[in-house]
Amino acid sequence: MNFRRKTKPSNLIRLPMAALIDVVLFMLMYFIMAGTLAPAEGELPATLSAEKRGSGRGSELASQVLRVTRRGQGATFALGSRSVETHEALVALLRDLPKEPGVIIRVDDDVQVEFAAGALQAARAAGFTKVSYVVARP
Repeated sequence: MNFRRKTKPSNLIRLPMAALIDVVLFMLMYFIMAGTLAPAEGELPATLSAEKRGSGRGSELASQVLRVTRRGQGATFALGSRSVETHEALVALLRDLPKEPGVIIRVDDDVQVEFAAGALQAARAAGFTKVSYVVARP
């Protein structure tokens, strides 16, 4: 006696191709939309860099360094030997400088954020396009 059943060739399970294509396209769109196309911050060029490399000579114009220090409840903005204490005076001081080399705003770590933001805003209002921000650590 043979207890084995005669089996018919089993039908293979078939997925509809339209559903598979929909899932693949949906996943592709998800990864495109969720990913960033911008370069990583580490790959961005520095704000203040030399345009040309010469024969050992440095840049014709050096970057101006604006130092922001705390003074009582306010702040002092110093550019070389000149210092001012108001936003309007800072904008007037920065307008007289050449714009090509840019400006570096160096802020002491005990200065309030509003004064650091005011210095950045004053540099933009004076016409600088290359502005770098540095926090001075003791």
